[in-house]
Amino acid sequence: MSFDVKASLQAIESYLSKSGYFSSVQIGERKAPPPGDGLSVDIWMKSAAVVRLYANGGTGESHVVMARVYRDLFGLPTEETEFVLAKAVQQILSDLLGEYDLGATVREIDAGGINGQSVRTDWGHVDIGGKLFRVANITLPLSVDDSATMAP
Repeated sequence: MSFDVKASLQAIESYLSKSGYFSSVQIGERKAPPPGDGLSVDIWMKSAAVVRLYANGGTGESHVVMARVYRDLFGLPTEETEFVLAKAVQQILSDLLGEYDLGATVREIDAGGINGQSVRTDWGHVDIGGKLFRVANITLPLSVDDSATMAP
């Protein structure tokens, strides 16, 4: 069985790019520091699973996408960095959870975790190329229809 996760990643990337919150949005984890002094976000797949099979042969799936929001740890006073990141996370989640249809085969964000994983945010720090960033890792479980190909 294979999953078409490309459409799920592109749906989130497109949505976040259009939000205007970020100076940089990319699919995949960074190997070099994000450009500029503003907020940046990376998007990658954490997991994909079939959670339902339908009588017509279709699938209901859970695609869990990670969105890591970055801010230079030393670009602002510590308190301000925390507030800027917290506001961005709040706006992103408010916007995404309020969006009924994200396009492609994505039906909705599974906020409450009906399929196992709920929306959550984990905070931390990462070093990229010798530069420290404050990060918020947002777990976005997506309910997806019919992206899996069932092998005969």
